[in-house]
Amino acid sequence: MSMLLPDPRLYPRVDPDNLLIRLAMALLTEREAGRALTRAEALKDAMAAQLAEGEDDTLKLALHNAPSQEVYKALWYAAQDVITQAGNDRHAVIFALPVVLVAGCKGQARLPDRLNNVDALNTLLREHGVIAPDAECVVSGKLVHPDTLANLSFSQLYRYTRNLADAARGLPVELPGDPVPVKDDGVFVRYLVGVAMREANGELPVKLGGSVGAWGMPLMKLLTEQLNTPGVTLFPIPRVPNWLHEAHRQGQAARQEVNLQVFASNIIRKLREHSMPMTAIAAAHDNGELRFTISTPGDDKNWAAHAWTLAPLDSVERVAEEFIGLLKECQVEDIRLIKQVQADREHGIPFFVTVNDPAASSPGLH
Repeated sequence: MSMLLPDPRLYPRVDPDNLLIRLAMALLTEREAGRALTRAEALKDAMAAQLAEGEDDTLKLALHNAPSQEVYKALWYAAQDVITQAGNDRHAVIFALPVVLVAGCKGQARLPDRLNNVDALNTLLREHGVIAPDAECVVSGKLVHPDTLANLSFSQLYRYTRNLADAARGLPVELPGDPVPVKDDGVFVRYLVGVAMREANGELPVKLGGSVGAWGMPLMKLLTEQLNTPGVTLFPIPRVPNWLHEAHRQGQAARQEVNLQVFASNIIRKLREHSMPMTAIAAAHDNGELRFTISTPGDDKNWAAHAWTLAPLDSVERVAEEFIGLLKECQVEDIRLIKQVQADREHGIPFFVTVNDPAASSPGLH
């Protein structure tokens, strides 16, 4: 339970028939270090056996029916290890680089579905050490939609990691680029997918995870130039590359973070232009969302709202802390966190707590 906001997510009861859930729970309840290592290997061995046979259903059901976030984490990171740890043989490293796209235009437009100079992209990543200078590695210039990545199964990635012979041909499955439809303002995420070959017992040929380094600004400039579209104001935000499914998750979270920032800055600017007081409120709702409002006491018209649908690995406390930090940075003093989970709807419409609602009457922050 978060100390800042309650976690509104509801988890199912333990499914005793799911082998992976049983193994994950045995791992999490083990207190002896040696036996915990044995249980961790048993979980990964069971997963590897299933994925090698193309059997994804048990893992999908285990993730869907995880009885707690801790069990979900154990399953998720075990799956990442099983896919990416291919022993001492030469194998493929399959990764993606998320790009958050903040775009605006008057009317409608479409950003391209790919970069027009993929060689420039790969050269930049090598020059800045994201890709090792001598690595056999290719990053596609296609801007892949998150749903397309989500459709790649764990067993597919398991097989591709072990069976791809070279990086140049990419994955043996079509990953089309997806043009970004811009209407007025929006925040989107797309992915640049890469394949690198790791030699037996060799170093990782591409830097995965961590933080964006000196390459961030040059890549932002390159993306801005190559995705330039008449009438569109574009601000691309590249995030660090990571193993494909983990990159997908992190890209979705990054889009949510930027969406929250854009929402807050827009309404704060509007209210300040009219010298109106403001109150920021965060509340958890029983449909699994965190909802945020910025409103003015006594005014039911000049306010704005934003909803954050919680993904399985999202931390309620971290999102709440981010909201608080963002509002303090914008010098908003009245920040309230509602300690009770709120209803999704009132009178058939989505319910957002504003400063003028009874639920907001007691101070919430600290």
